[in-house]
Amino acid sequence: MDDTVLDRVRDGHHTLLDLVSELEPAEFRADSRLPGWSRAHVVAHLANNAIALANMTSAAGRGELVDPYPGGDRDEAIERDAAQESIALVQQLATSQAQLEIVWDSVAERDWQRPVRFRDGTVADLVLCRWRELEIHTLDLDLDHTEQNWTPEFCEHAIDFLLPRLEGAGVVLAPEELGRTWQLGDSPIRRITGSCRAIACWMAGRTPQRLPDGDGPLPELGPWP
Repeated sequence: MDDTVLDRVRDGHHTLLDLVSELEPAEFRADSRLPGWSRAHVVAHLANNAIALANMTSAAGRGELVDPYPGGDRDEAIERDAAQESIALVQQLATSQAQLEIVWDSVAERDWQRPVRFRDGTVADLVLCRWRELEIHTLDLDLDHTEQNWTPEFCEHAIDFLLPRLEGAGVVLAPEELGRTWQLGDSPIRRITGSCRAIACWMAGRTPQRLPDGDGPLPELGPWP
């Protein structure tokens, strides 16, 4: 397992907790950047996601496969936990993140490739999942944290992961900072340029501070992969 990604996740945990710990109760109830979700919904989702990943990791270590959200109650759990008092929600987030880090600290090197019941992936893939969840949803809180805080390494990973959203579009992605391009289709008709942060943010379905530049309108994005 790449310790750098684990370190990025730990850093993301600290950043997220610092941001929400400073919010007043009324600010938790304000709208996030996600339609229909308050900031409390976003925090509740991230807390529950941490527990889900910890549970799948622990089960994988025992040679078991478990669902991320037993009983399929993901949305119900978010609604329930988002309704808590803000101090309780922040404590839930802190506890769940700490639990996830403890579980991952105990994973032996050989166990990172154990299968999990999430995207037919491995325990190592769960770390990448958490990285994406943290970076994208921290932006969704609509606080003093934007895609400008994303590292080039995260942007490159996000573009790789989100590339299926442009399947059939016929494009070349040429982020300025990454020293590589992505081509979809045999005869691309559009070249999309701009910062890697702008391109990754747009591909994640969010509005960056400055949209990427394209030869004509940007293509429609397909479903989340």
